[in-house]
Amino acid sequence: MERYEDWFVCLDLTSMDDILTGYTHFLTTEMKPKSITFLHVIKSHEAADDMIEMFPEVKDREDVEKALRNNLQEKIDRYFSDSKVEIDLLLRTGRPTEEIVKVLDQINPDLTVMGKKSGYAGSGVIPRRIMKYVPTSILFVPETSRYQLKKAIVPVDFSDQSATAVKAALELTAEKGGSVTAQHVYNYPARFFPNLPDEEDEKKMDNYLEEKKHDFVKKHSLPDDVEFVFSLNVDGPKMDQIYDQIVHDQADLIVAVSKSGKGITSILREDFTDKMAYYRFGIPILLVKDKEKHQGFFKSLLKKN
Repeated sequence: MERYEDWFVCLDLTSMDDILTGYTHFLTTEMKPKSITFLHVIKSHEAADDMIEMFPEVKDREDVEKALRNNLQEKIDRYFSDSKVEIDLLLRTGRPTEEIVKVLDQINPDLTVMGKKSGYAGSGVIPRRIMKYVPTSILFVPETSRYQLKKAIVPVDFSDQSATAVKAALELTAEKGGSVTAQHVYNYPARFFPNLPDEEDEKKMDNYLEEKKHDFVKKHSLPDDVEFVFSLNVDGPKMDQIYDQIVHDQADLIVAVSKSGKGITSILREDFTDKMAYYRFGIPILLVKDKEKHQGFFKSLLKKN
């Protein structure tokens, strides 16, 4: 798995910050980064009045940034005061998406960590906007995240990218003796619609999937202790099958690879993995990216702007 030495964490001055900071600290015990940069973007000068209301002790707009910095630094110190990880806190003013992209270009991190809200204020639009353009791997952390990495789920389609995700999950869970489930969600061919296949066809499908699994494991030298689960999706989104497996396994993390083909069209096209970031699984989702492949498009995007 790629070494995630430099992390970038986006804060937004909501209750999500405590969850995000706490979970980030937990991950440092598992992944050992060298540095973490925290960023908060003040959306506009128009928000200054709201800041003054939030911090009654502030009487001058010029003191807003100082009050914000003290507030955020206090949250960070609550978890990182004794940490050996190099910590930096940045404040920027402007449009959140634009400022996040600018800082990403400046510090060139290996991992971006963002909150995935469902109950707190904020719609999560910003993470969706930048997800396709960020060249780094991205970790989405929901408010229901647990401080443990005992069980990981990896959705697989038997591609090389799926193997990369499985290996990443194995590394993340290895230190605590955890386990990894590779889940393949499938549909029967359209010719069976609206009827389900008979017993003979089911057996053929089972044999086909077992062969795909065998070839996949052999090609990528995956260990025997990776559990494979084949989930038939009769109707509804495939995400529902993954959610059911998460509940069954009491999983702590989803690991998937954001695919990067050739050309801008491939990067812009929203695939199954990208859509997973929108679904409310209730556990963190790590989208592993090939930083080198995505970096070129990211740089060209900055030049246009």
